[in-house]
Amino acid sequence: MTAHWGIPDPAAVEGKESEIGLAFAETYRLLFNRISIFTSLPLRSLDSISLGHRLREIGQTQKEPASS
Repeated sequence: MTAHWGIPDPAAVEGKESEIGLAFAETYRLLFNRISIFTSLPLRSLDSISLGHRLREIGQTQKEPASS
């Protein structure tokens, strides 16, 4: 199973060093949050359709993950 979690390429950002740094920080935050959500899924109890649905939902995640 695969999932596409598209995010803007921070290397494509032009501008001040601080703006470029913010772009990389935002990319890190998005990936970290999505991976955190993914690793908390109950993989053994999800069928492939449910897992695919959850992976697509994760790809739309922009906010902080819920605390455990």
